[in-house]
Amino acid sequence: MNQQEINEIIDYINKKYAENVPRPVRFVVRKKVKMIEKFDPSEMPVSLRNCSVEQYIDIFKNALRDGSIKL
Repeated sequence: MNQQEINEIIDYINKKYAENVPRPVRFVVRKKVKMIEKFDPSEMPVSLRNCSVEQYIDIFKNALRDGSIKL
């Protein structure tokens, strides 16, 4: 992936975050970002590493809808 593509993704995330996340929630999210810094993708199951972003989002939405994800 080239730098332009990476920048495009980062810009998209920043835009969505700014538009959709209230300021008090941003404070909490910043605190939780430390968890992402410690995240090791190699620890993910193979099934997750092999699915597309679209598949992941669909799986996540369906799991939220049917209550199988505990948040």
